[in-house]
Amino acid sequence: MRRRNRINQLPDKILHRILSFLTTKEAVTTSILSKRWIHLWISVPNLNFTNITIDSIKSNNKFNESVYSVLASRDGAGYDLDGFHLDIQYVNHHFAYRRSFPHVVKWINIVVRRNLKHLNLNHDIDEPDTYDPERDAYLPQLPTSILTCRTLVSLKLSRFSVEGLLYVSKVEFGFPCLKTLYFDTIYFGCGRNFVLLLCGCPVLEDLQLLNSCQTLSSRQDSEAIQMFQSLTLPNLTRAEIMETLWSHFPLKALSTVKSLSLDTLKLNTHDQTDDEDDDEENPRQRTYIDIPIFHNLTHLKFKNSWGLVVQMLHHCPKLQSLELSKGSRHVREDELGNSAEEPELVPECVSSCLKTCTIRDIGGLQSELILPTFILKNARILQTMKVWSGWMQKKSEIEEKLSPCPKASATCQLFVH
Repeated sequence: MRRRNRINQLPDKILHRILSFLTTKEAVTTSILSKRWIHLWISVPNLNFTNITIDSIKSNNKFNESVYSVLASRDGAGYDLDGFHLDIQYVNHHFAYRRSFPHVVKWINIVVRRNLKHLNLNHDIDEPDTYDPERDAYLPQLPTSILTCRTLVSLKLSRFSVEGLLYVSKVEFGFPCLKTLYFDTIYFGCGRNFVLLLCGCPVLEDLQLLNSCQTLSSRQDSEAIQMFQSLTLPNLTRAEIMETLWSHFPLKALSTVKSLSLDTLKLNTHDQTDDEDDDEENPRQRTYIDIPIFHNLTHLKFKNSWGLVVQMLHHCPKLQSLELSKGSRHVREDELGNSAEEPELVPECVSSCLKTCTIRDIGGLQSELILPTFILKNARILQTMKVWSGWMQKKSEIEEKLSPCPKASATCQLFVH
């Protein structure tokens, strides 16, 4: 008796769902299974070209041909496209700049015409000094067709230069459906480009800025400064701004988030902008004012700044999880600011909401222990305190000083690593 092939009995919708978890190359190979599968991959709503390595002219040409073939097959059939994910590793920068990037631009111009919802573009180049914020020629130009793709729900970009927003029609530009925006190593030749882009995302929920740069100059573009200062993102629930050269991101634009990660040396809430006068290496030169109340914030991660944390905690009444680190940068005693003395007032979140606290990179300064000691003494429902030392030889010393500390929470567990 012939055994029945049950998977072939499944409806196309379920088979499309199964194929969507595969790379496009794997999905195409299913066409050999049976007549039912010959053209099934063409109507799969997602194209995933991931884990691609270009290490020769031959591999570059072969990959380019395969992508064009897939796009031509889909385009001819007239199917819409939900997602396009491109992840390429280049072992030689010549393959990227001279032979690949022009094709990537053409592919993007094709897929955005198909009511695209999710776009994820990442290309990595094995070259130590490829990225230079002063020379955007190193990064491929982001196609302007993306800037007029009004169906996008998520946009994740890595290693691009963004220009041209000033010349895109105001009628066409904007992302009315965009909920997720991730930028990693994105160069904005003009600060206004970034401001315009964010202002065009009225329903944004998730924002991530990593290694992305450009600043705004009040002497060059006062209108853009005003736009940035009045920026509102009412639906934002998560934000991560790390390792960026944005030194004036307005805190009030982030005030609705539930989860927030900040590289605070690159954050300034002062209304005035400064340019060459600013000393970014000296946090004492920065003023932190006009911090809004973060009514929804439950998870906060701070990097670099020790002096700002208690001030910030007073504006986070519902905070449950706190992570503080100074990264690779050494903190001097005179840079700790008010954190070098135990605060007079206990933030509401510390006494009534804080459940977990992690403090990383603690060194040999006595003043660095004031903050964990303060939290242990006042956090009544704290469950876990984790302290990580940047110096292994200091671990036992830190543990010896913190272990006898009075704890407001009888169930709190202290871990020193």
